[in-house]
This record gives sequence, structure tokens and C-alpha cells, in this order.
Amino acid sequence: MRTLVIGDIHGRFNALKQVLSKSKFDYNKDKLIILGDVVDGGKNTKEVIEELLKIKNKVFVLGNHDKWFLDYIKYLKAESIWINQGGRATFESYGGIIASDGYIIGNTEIIKNCFIPKTHIKFFENYVLYHEEVLKNKNNMIFVHGGFDPNFNPVQIIDMGEENSLLWDRHLIQIAKQKIIPNYDKVFVGHTTTQPFYKEYNDIKGNKKGPIKFNNLIMMDCGGGWNGRLAIMNIETEEYWLSDLQEPVYR
Repeated sequence: MRTLVIGDIHGRFNALKQVLSKSKFDYNKDKLIILGDVVDGGKNTKEVIEELLKIKNKVFVLGNHDKWFLDYIKYLKAESIWINQGGRATFESYGGIIASDGYIIGNTEIIKNCFIPKTHIKFFENYVLYHEEVLKNKNNMIFVHGGFDPNFNPVQIIDMGEENSLLWDRHLIQIAKQKIIPNYDKVFVGHTTTQPFYKEYNDIKGNKKGPIKFNNLIMMDCGGGWNGRLAIMNIETEEYWLSDLQEPVYR
């Protein structure tokens, strides 16, 4: 059994199938750690969730876009910032209709015909804010969508009521560029795309298109939700596989 981690899927069903195939992922034996933001961006969030539900061993780490969707599921309220940043594609994948073709201002309740299966709702509700993994060789790893303040452990951060930082933080990457993040052998994050970093840094394989490593932190979001690629990685060997380049759904 292998353990693999996947970056922000963002509704890209074909890209998901592609990287699972390239990595020869075993749906029954291998384990998949999902770094969040499975929704928004691409047109096929519904199909993405159907595929992820087929995987026996998986961990779903909540992303900021997933939180927006989960809030809609709970309260039937959709923030305009979310709809304008990929939420429209997610609603449409579930048959939803948004009455405006342009940029939406203010909160809205104009989404109609959006049906989300109970199995999908359960998937989103069965999330963790972070995940820790210890391999047989004693490597201690943490997986989080955004990041965290390395002066505190995630439990302390949640106890302080700062759990949103686990979804939104980007500062941890800047810290990792300067020094090793303490207490962990490897830190995996999504949320912040690697694309702007290629101007100065290469990826793990020396290219300018895959995951980037700063000391013990690995960035897994390679821009698949917009015009980059989806990445999946073996957490032990750091071998990774990429999808083809994606095209923006809405410009």
C-alpha cells in the first residue's frame, strides 16, 4: 500500500482521472490524502466527488473553497465572492442555475435547481482541518490546505479559534523559504499555486511545472483550477505525476 497526496482538484474530473491513472493508483489498497479545494474552477465537481467516493482509503482536508460550498449546503446561502471565484461552475455541475451571467455583487439567493446527493453532502461533512501521518520509517508529516503558524501546533490553533488560518494561510511558505518548519519531517500544503514561483525556482524534478519544495515544505497546488496542472505525489518517495495543462472555464 502506498500513500499519495493530491493538490487542489478544483472540479477537474479529466485531470483527476489522468493523474490517478499515471500514478497507477489502486482504489482499494492505496491511500489518498486530498489537500482540499476539490470544488470550483472546472465544470465537473459532481463527477470529481463521484470518483473520490470510489476510493476506499482517503482523507479529505478541508479547503477554503470547500468551506464556502459546505456553508451553502448548511445554510443555503452563497457568497458572491465564492460564486465569482469558481462557485458558478460548481453549482452548474449539480444542475444549478444562476440568474446572472455577469459579476454578482452582494449575497445572493438566486441559485435554482441545485441538487446535491446525500452521499456528496456526507463526503464534504467528513472533513479534517489537517492530517498527520507517520510512516514506518518514523517520518512525521502534516497535511494542511493553507498553512499554519509554526509557533503553535494545529490543535492549539483550533483551540484559539483560528482554524480559518489552516484554510487561508500563505505565510508558512515564506517561512519555509528561509528555514525548516519545526516538528515535522515534511509539510504538505495546497491553496497557493506554484505558478508564480517558477520565475525563480524549479520544481522537485528541476522543471517549471510541478510541485515545489522549500526545505521540508512541499507545495502541491500547481494551478490545475485555472491554467496549470493537477499534481499527485507519493509522500515517501516524492515521485509525482501531472495532468495536462488546463484551460480556464470562465475568463
